[in-house]
This record gives sequence, structure tokens and C-alpha cells, in this order.
Amino acid sequence: MGPNGRPSRRGWSARQLQILDQFEGIMVREGFRHLTIGDLAGRLHCSRRTLYSLAPSKEGLVLLALGRLLDRTGDSARRRAEEGADPGVRIEAYLEAAIEPLRAASPAFGADVQAYAPTKRLYDRHQELTIGALERLVDEGARSGAFRRANPALIAQILDAALTRLRDPAVHEKAGVTRPEAFAELAALLRHGLRPADPAR
Repeated sequence: MGPNGRPSRRGWSARQLQILDQFEGIMVREGFRHLTIGDLAGRLHCSRRTLYSLAPSKEGLVLLALGRLLDRTGDSARRRAEEGADPGVRIEAYLEAAIEPLRAASPAFGADVQAYAPTKRLYDRHQELTIGALERLVDEGARSGAFRRANPALIAQILDAALTRLRDPAVHEKAGVTRPEAFAELAALLRHGLRPADPAR
């Protein structure tokens, strides 16, 4: 058991994990601020008590589900990046894996994450880890000669600003692209923009 008598993550039952997965799907597709514990109990076909066995409140349940999603996303991105030999491919693979679980994310989800301070802090922390990983990949590429000479810390700050802007659904709407398309464009821009200039040109 974990703190306050609630099951620890390793102690969750198959049914609890199923509920978390189902709630994650609802949250990503619809957002979460409009939902109540009563709504969720009905839609997930479980009791309020079952939901409270996972978290003490709806807000706690949101943070739990979002934390699982971001942890899984980070783990997948690291694995995908490790599979590539070319630094540019590794960066692109990292960013692609980082957005894969959020392909179905609605504008409402993005807006809710940004509007609720605890979820925004959680996502900010995830972005910090993402930027740190990308900075290391840029540094490795520059040291190996695969990339032009660059300042990895500055590139990381530029990426941080870009990723922060791309979290705003209004940016996607203005550009006429989906969230995955926006991140794919950023990945391609980064990968090709860091390549050394062609001496033959």
C-alpha cells in the first residue's frame, strides 16, 4: 500500500489499470475540466469508491493519468532515439515518439492542461526533460561532425520556446495544421537545419 492507505502503483489491480487507461483516452479526446467524478463513474462503469481508490479527487485522478501518459511518452522517446545511429534520425525519432500518444489529443485537452496550474506544471516538467534530452542529442551530433558547429544550450532554448508555442491550440488553428503535423515540421526543421553546409554548393 502507498501513502494514506491507497494502493501503490505496483499494487494496482488489472481493473484499476484498465480504468486509468480508459480515463486517459477520455481525457485526451475531450479534455477534463468539464468532467465530474459522477460522470466518470458512469462512463467507466465503476463505482466512485473505485475511482477514489486511485486518487482522492478528480484533480488527483487527472494528475495521475497525465503523469502516466507523460512517463510512458518519455520512455518511448528515449528508446526510439537509442535505436538510431544517425544523430539527425535520432532527434527526429525522439520528437516523433514524444508526440505519438498525443495524436488524438483535442484542442480542449491542450487548453485544459494549460489552464489548470498543476497539470501545466507537470507538463512543464516533462518539457524540461525533453529539452534536456534534445540538447544532449544536438551536442553529440555536433561533436561527431554530423551537425554543423552549434551552441547546444542555445538550440535547446529555441526549442523550448517553439515547443511552448506549439502547446497552444490557437497556433495549430492559425497555421492550419494538426498537433502531430506541427511537431513533425519542427522535427524536420531541426534535423535538416543542423546539417553542415554542402561544400559543393
